[in-house]
Amino acid sequence: MVQALLMAFLALLNGMQWPVSWWLFREPVMAGFWVGLIYGNPVQGVMIGATINASYLGWISAGGANASDLYWAGLLGAFVAIKGGMNIEQSVAFAVPIGLLGNYVHVTYMTLASFWPTKMDKLAENGNWRAIRKIQFFGGPAIVLVLRALPVFLIALLGSEYIQIMINLLPLWAMRGLSAVGKILPALGMSMLFKFMYKKELLPFFAIGFAIAAYTGMKDLMMYAIISVCIAFVLIKLGFTDVKEES
Repeated sequence: MVQALLMAFLALLNGMQWPVSWWLFREPVMAGFWVGLIYGNPVQGVMIGATINASYLGWISAGGANASDLYWAGLLGAFVAIKGGMNIEQSVAFAVPIGLLGNYVHVTYMTLASFWPTKMDKLAENGNWRAIRKIQFFGGPAIVLVLRALPVFLIALLGSEYIQIMINLLPLWAMRGLSAVGKILPALGMSMLFKFMYKKELLPFFAIGFAIAAYTGMKDLMMYAIISVCIAFVLIKLGFTDVKEES
């Protein structure tokens, strides 16, 4: 019961529209950490969340329109993986359909939340600023509580014992297929990000990084991040970012 309540509270924070929730709770790597902490395995939660995050690196939300709900993918994807004893690749493959399901929740939230601005316009005409502030503070969270926190609470409370049973019923070929798809999805996320970031001047750096990883077997991403920051700092200091004005 306590873990289910904590999951519901996490889902509430996950769905809140304020910057702190974006940074600390919504991204899959952070959602995975909190889910892992609730169920006693934060390291595994971070690993699962980070891999799910990699699958969505090229994900954007233009005007509030989502192809998939990144936040439920991270939250419930990590939950299902930890409770079901999945490996990281399988958890990513499960997170994608969960994200698609969560997108319907997001659309419902946006539809219901659109009622509040109309209500606040009427209150503003009457000068009822106190009621407007109440709606601002409690209107959105009330919808999040019903659409996100309550379903997650019920899933965590009633569904956790059935998750392992469901996983055990899957045939071996299905689990192998999920593992294969889970390995492809992070690469897909990387390629989407590369498409947005692509510049011919940066292509040699991508090639160097890929060659080092492929031929040396070194896969420590933190090492590559530190080296990349150092190279970028040196190039900036040497003036490689200066643009020459045409005469």
